[in-house]
Amino acid sequence: MPNRPETLERILAALDPLPIRLQSMFGEHALYCDDRIFAFVCDDTLLLKLVPEAAELTEPLARGEAYPGSKPYGIVEVDRLGDVDWLHETVQTIAATQVPKPRKPSAARSAKPGR
Repeated sequence: MPNRPETLERILAALDPLPIRLQSMFGEHALYCDDRIFAFVCDDTLLLKLVPEAAELTEPLARGEAYPGSKPYGIVEVDRLGDVDWLHETVQTIAATQVPKPRKPSAARSAKPGR
């Protein structure tokens, strides 16, 4: 089931003013902070990556799968979105542990001069 626009807007509002990018992925959405993936939104639910560096922050969250058979993620309940201090700290901690994927060069950037 696709995510409802109002769910995505509520999540993005809670993450403001962090440098967040929302990207459609596999029929759901991925969330990036500073171009580092930290969460997914699946079935209108925010699912945070679980990393050792944020274990203390994510410990109280229920666990769930992004899709059947996926690794566990921390489920952020709707009322938890109101705790922006916790949310921002958690997102920044998780994002800091993720290695950004290199961007594929565009045709214009990969063209060699003089050819």
